[in-house]
Amino acid sequence: MLCSKDKILFTLCLLLLAGTICRAQYHPMYSQYMFNGQAINPAYAGSREVLSLAALYRSQWQNIDGAPVTQTFTGDFPLRNPQLALGLLVFNDQISIYRQTGAYASYAFRIKTGEGKLSFGLQAGFDYMREDESRIVTLQPSDPMFDMEIHKSFMPNVGAGVYYSDTRYFAGFSIPKLLAYSPHTAESYKGKLSFENLMLYGGAKIPVSDNFKVKPSVLLQYTQKSFLCDLNCNVILLPKETIELGVSYRNANTLVAMAEIRVSPQFCLGYAYDYNFGQPNITNGSHEIMLRYEFRFRVKAENPLYLR
Repeated sequence: MLCSKDKILFTLCLLLLAGTICRAQYHPMYSQYMFNGQAINPAYAGSREVLSLAALYRSQWQNIDGAPVTQTFTGDFPLRNPQLALGLLVFNDQISIYRQTGAYASYAFRIKTGEGKLSFGLQAGFDYMREDESRIVTLQPSDPMFDMEIHKSFMPNVGAGVYYSDTRYFAGFSIPKLLAYSPHTAESYKGKLSFENLMLYGGAKIPVSDNFKVKPSVLLQYTQKSFLCDLNCNVILLPKETIELGVSYRNANTLVAMAEIRVSPQFCLGYAYDYNFGQPNITNGSHEIMLRYEFRFRVKAENPLYLR
């Protein structure tokens, strides 16, 4: 339980953090990135070679009012031309009084290289920011520090990525947002080209015995002068590969336990729990749930409006 002093200090820190990262237009955090690559890299589109839909819900820092809550929906599929694929990313992220909603469409061009494929992806879309100061609870009514208004901003953006995968290895590099926005006037934002939102990741599936494979992977994120590193090790149970269990260490004093269960050939369920072991430990961790459904056939149409 948090004492009153801890709650006040944490709330102030959360407001400062939210104001900084939301105005900077950051990318939401995911622990199950390896199960849902479309959320972090437009070049991932079509890599599963089927029409794939996924939904993710993340609730961060339990027991903290105003802590981040994220909902994400992704979809991707290859076209009739095996070199082309399309994807979609829609997300909603709430931190304290700030809400960031975004929608991005992606296009991937894929080249067969030996046993794998190398993909180049582009995405374009927008972020919609909403700052609701009326939700701030102050000790002094009508505190002049807050105007208690609702501020809204519409910010278009583009991103790019590269992705390689084969039956054993995968690697990717992406810049999900190439434009960074900063306040220009009271009601508008000014965008500029920026490379402060970088993601680099890779991993491999290593057969160990007839019973399981080991899948080590790493994710490096550089966002607005902060650096995060996820070191992951998953175990895939054979022979049907219906269960995947893993642990992850994040350099922000966080341990993650995760699991993916293939309920059927088309439907998968994923779950991750983040535990912060830093001091003081004032939360009950973070929860992340993912659902993925795949249509187990190749897309037969060049136009996505005519899927069979």
